[in-house]
Formats: sequence, structure tokens, C-alpha cells
Amino acid sequence: MYVAAGPGAYVVDVEAPSRFQTRTFGVLLAIAAVFCLWTVSPIWVPCFLGVLLAVVAAPLQRRLERRFGGHPRLLAAVITLVTIAVGVGLLAGIGILVVREVIHFLTDLAPRLARSGIAWITSSHVRAVLLRVGSSPEQLQRQLGQQSAQLASHLTTFLGSLLSVTSNGFVTLLFTALTSYYLLIERRGVVALVVRLSPLPADQTRALIHEFHDAVVGTVLGVGVIAIVQGLFATIGFALFRVDTPLVWGAITGVASLIPAVGTGLTCVPIAVVLMFSHRVGAGVGVLLWWLLLVVGVCDYVLRPRLMKGRMKLPSLLVLIALFGGIEAFGPLGVVLGPLSMALFVAMVRLYERSYRPPPTLQPRTQ
Repeated sequence: MYVAAGPGAYVVDVEAPSRFQTRTFGVLLAIAAVFCLWTVSPIWVPCFLGVLLAVVAAPLQRRLERRFGGHPRLLAAVITLVTIAVGVGLLAGIGILVVREVIHFLTDLAPRLARSGIAWITSSHVRAVLLRVGSSPEQLQRQLGQQSAQLASHLTTFLGSLLSVTSNGFVTLLFTALTSYYLLIERRGVVALVVRLSPLPADQTRALIHEFHDAVVGTVLGVGVIAIVQGLFATIGFALFRVDTPLVWGAITGVASLIPAVGTGLTCVPIAVVLMFSHRVGAGVGVLLWWLLLVVGVCDYVLRPRLMKGRMKLPSLLVLIALFGGIEAFGPLGVVLGPLSMALFVAMVRLYERSYRPPPTLQPRTQ
């Protein structure tokens, strides 16, 4: 129905939908949403990773567009490919390292440890102790053999799971790259669509989008990048002071850095203590100083504040809860999802405090 709004101008008079129409639309929307989520559920992880990548890379794309004069598709493709290549390189390097160390353990260290253990168990004083407690070297050897067989089975299963992850990783990388690429191209349209569809006022929706961006960037930089840098510094330190398998211990240190408060101390301090008790006091002290000055000092007190400047920063207690709760709820992906969920909740609380909290009532002053 058209209604005259002036000379030569008309506006559409849209009749408000009836209650039946509203309910019908709600049912249809719910059915469509269920089928949409059902369709996306097998690949939600790469889609989510693609969203994170696009959100983090969007400021870089804007700066490159201003510098090189446009070309959004080319820049989106380059950013996506470079980021995926770096991620694949890191994961492939860690995977190859883990597989190599497991194979080295099974083929070299395990037989030597087994021979040393058998010689120690069959020695006269150990045999006497075992006989006093109602056991024998032969019985203990059988038990150790069963435990070794179970360990070998677990390691074989672990290697098989690595191969499975590698085969499934190609699909994950493909959809991560595609999601990131198209979101980088259509980021303005996506933001405008969210602003139009949101029931909140436009300024509050944009503020919430800004908070979401800061939460994602802060989580990725403050958790992921710092963990990589601390693992790299720790690896260099372990290699300088001749710690066995420095790459392995460096990778473990990078993972341990995700734990607030204690973090890298879970690996660096015990390694330093073991070196001191192994008559390598200088190496142990060197590992401790390297850890305090570079792994902790530079990363936590120089690099992390620079990366987190102007972005949302969660208190350590909330990070700890979000990290362990996220891992329990979402698995390995909870390392990112947990802190991000907590950061979004904090963003909503801040938005409520700014825009929705009722003003305090003024109490009359008593004489």
C-alpha cells in the first residue's frame, strides 16, 4: 500500500504482521537455523579459526590498502596464504620433532634403559630387598615388560593419531583459508549487516564489535604469540647451555607459558635444578638467569605490554579459569575459546555498565 508523502513522493505503508504470521516466521526461522547449524557443524572449527584470522588481520589489511591503493582481493589472498604458511610450518615442525623424539626413544633410549634396569634389578642387593618384600627380580621383570608393552601401544596410538590429524588438517586449512579470505574481502558488508540486524542501537553495536575485535586480538597476541616467543627463547637458552633435546623442552615451555602465574617456570626451574644436581652448576645458573631475563623479563614485562596496549586485558584469575575451563569444555581449541568467551563476557559487562546500568538514586542528606 502506497501513501502520499508530498508532491511526487510516496512511502510504503507496511502493515504490521499478525500474531499468526509472527509465530509462523519464528518457527521457519528456527527450522532454518537448525539446518544451517547442522550443515556447518562438521567444519565449525576451521570456520571459527578463519573468523579469528580475519579479525586479527583486518587492521593490517586496512593499512596495506591505504599504502598500496586498494587491491583488497590480492591483499586478502596474500595475508591469508602467509598466515596459513607460517602456521603450517610451526605445526609441521613441532609434529616432526615429536615423532623424531618418540622414534629415538623407542629405538635407542628405551633399549639402553631396559638393559640398565635389568642389570640393576638382578643385582644382589636389589634381589635381597625384593625377596624381603615378597617379590623377586623375575616377577618385577614380567611386570615391567607388561608396562613397557602398554607404553609402546600408547606411543603407537599417539603416532597414529598424529597421522590422522595430519590427514584431516588439509581440510581444516582449506576452510580456514577460505573463511578468512572471504571475510577479509567482505568485512565492511558483514559489519554493516550486523549493525542493521542488531536490536541494539547502532553506536552500541559498533562498540560491541570493537570490544570483540580487541578481545580476539588481545587473546591471540597475549596468549598465542607470547607463547611462541617464550618457547623460542627457551629453546635458544636450552641449546646454549647444552640441555638434551632443547627443541622438545622449548616446545613444552611454550605450552606451559599458557598457564598464568607459574607458566614457563614449570619447565625452566626444574631443568636448572637437575643441571645443578648433575654437577653442572654453571649451566643450571645460566638457565635460571636466561629464564628470568629473557623468557620472563623481556616477554612478560616488555613484549606483552606492547602487544596488549590499548586492548582488553583480563585479570590473571579470570585467565586461569577461562583457560582450564575452556580446555575442559572445548578440548585443545579451548586455549583460545576459553579466554575469548571470558573476554566477550567482560565486554558485555562493560557495555552494561556504560549504557544500561540504571543511574544511582540520590538520597536526601540527613541533617
